[in-house]
Amino acid sequence: MSVHAVAGVTAKVLPDGRLRLRSRRTGVVVHCPPRQAAMWIALSQHNGDQTAAADMLAGIWEVDPAAMRADFHLWIDEMRSAGLLEEL
Repeated sequence: MSVHAVAGVTAKVLPDGRLRLRSRRTGVVVHCPPRQAAMWIALSQHNGDQTAAADMLAGIWEVDPAAMRADFHLWIDEMRSAGLLEEL
């Protein structure tokens, strides 16, 4: 599954490593911890391919790839529910 930011969503990594996502269309603002900021960046680097992004981070962080994919899946569902990500 490929996921991308919904049109009008801006992302900013804050100095403390958190990520701020904001929808200009709906006004929704979500703050994510540094781990999820890395997930957002990895998704971007892999053109929305959540499996490739999860596998890359699993390798970097030396965690189980299946667990990382599950974390991605849950987080992506949250971001889709908030109207910030969409499946393409």
